[in-house]
Amino acid sequence: MKQLLNISTHDVDLETIGHDWSTARKLMENYHFDGYELYPVTGYAFEEIPLDLVTGLHLRFFVIIEPIWRGNRQRLLEIFDDEETIRFFYGGLDKYALVEAYREQLALAHHFGCEYVVFHVSQCEFEYVYKWNCPWTWQETVDISAEIINEVTQETPYQGLILFENLWWPGSMRLDSPAEVERLMERVDYPHCGIILDTGHILNKNQDLRNEAEGISYILETVSNLGQLRSLVKGVHLSCSLSAEYVKQSMQITEPFREAKNFWDRFIIAHDHASKIDQHDPFEDPAIAGLFDLVSPEFLVFELTYRDMAEWQYKIERQKRAIDGAGGPV
Repeated sequence: MKQLLNISTHDVDLETIGHDWSTARKLMENYHFDGYELYPVTGYAFEEIPLDLVTGLHLRFFVIIEPIWRGNRQRLLEIFDDEETIRFFYGGLDKYALVEAYREQLALAHHFGCEYVVFHVSQCEFEYVYKWNCPWTWQETVDISAEIINEVTQETPYQGLILFENLWWPGSMRLDSPAEVERLMERVDYPHCGIILDTGHILNKNQDLRNEAEGISYILETVSNLGQLRSLVKGVHLSCSLSAEYVKQSMQITEPFREAKNFWDRFIIAHDHASKIDQHDPFEDPAIAGLFDLVSPEFLVFELTYRDMAEWQYKIERQKRAIDGAGGPV
């Protein structure tokens, strides 16, 4: 099992490593990681990143996919206000903008020799970010996701794994039942697929969890219920997210976007809200190691958030201590 760290080309991550990938390498080596899972933000000079640092690539999460994929122009204008914003967000005005964006990212994964990429099987729109009363079904989201991957992979040099990630919103692949995984795998034509299990996203589903011990028990129950499909779990995004109280309180907010004047105002509010739900903290309870009695992933990603190098190292050490009893660098 390869152990990885997550990193992106967002400014905050680049500032953490001082815009110097040798710093990222040193961190990886000091804590005995095998590489990074990269979230590539468009516009970065990716040739500056050493090829051997990147093991996996997290594909962009567009979040709002149904109206662009189905060509619902009226709905797109309701969400984005105007065509200029639609074009800026997707790179175009129709579903082929999505196809091109993902093909470019798969080409980047091929450039790095990535062993896997990550695709979110999820969608949400502003009206449902707080209330979670999405009008679509997980079946619809799974079907759209499969259609996108089937279209994108018709022309790509990439031949590694495509790993599908669970999210917490209703109407997404939440891993509530084996049927979600079965339907997805039946509909995807690409031959090298699997699941990347996000532990934080599992925790985010349940607003009755009071502590880490209860959360770990819920994760293990959820994974156990997948039965034989557990063999499809090729990767794990490991982080702890105990945000139940925040979610319950936020669901009582009646007009979260009242002060928003345009799409980008609404987007920032929704993004900040999602960040408070999905906390990306480390596990400290060694009971989390029991997850690896149920699944045998090829990739374990410490998917943590951090404001600076000191916080990143602190979180790495806490989680390493939880899973193998060795926290500090050697």
